[in-house]
Amino acid sequence: MRTAGTLLLVAVAVLAQATIVNRLPFEWGPDLVLAAVVAVALTTNPAAAAGCGFAAGLAMDVLPPAEHPMGRYALVLCVAAYLVSLLRANTGLGGAVGNAVSNWTALGITAVTAVGVGLSYALIGFLMGDANITLAVVSVRVGVGALLTALFATVVTLPILWVRTSLAESDFATIQGPTSIRGW
Repeated sequence: MRTAGTLLLVAVAVLAQATIVNRLPFEWGPDLVLAAVVAVALTTNPAAAAGCGFAAGLAMDVLPPAEHPMGRYALVLCVAAYLVSLLRANTGLGGAVGNAVSNWTALGITAVTAVGVGLSYALIGFLMGDANITLAVVSVRVGVGALLTALFATVVTLPILWVRTSLAESDFATIQGPTSIRGW
């Protein structure tokens, strides 16, 4: 149930990003997919977080109006999700896997991750010879994008965190077979 709910919410974020946000007449905007991936990364292990980041990023690379080389966003989101989950696991942020972080912490992590993802995406573009990468463009897009992502995280990150923490996988694993003298 938890996995299905998460998959549905991340898919909604991907579709909303591709069909609404990316089609706005602005060159910057909130990153709903990043906000969704951060929520998953804060509630799972690093490998699962990286898989979610890669899948969501690849979906954004494939869906129109993608105007960049395929795999660029998938790489950046995969690494970002892995690092966020690894940070949470190694710092004890939120305790064990599945325990909730505070709402303010989640919003702060989303904002910092948005800056990191924006800068990493620009760096990869620069290394690949993207002519649209300049310091002024990057600073405006990353700054405004991170701010808008942090604002929209209240309607993306926080609901996904709530779903993932309220629907723990162990809650549904309580079916027990018949017991015998030997314990099963």
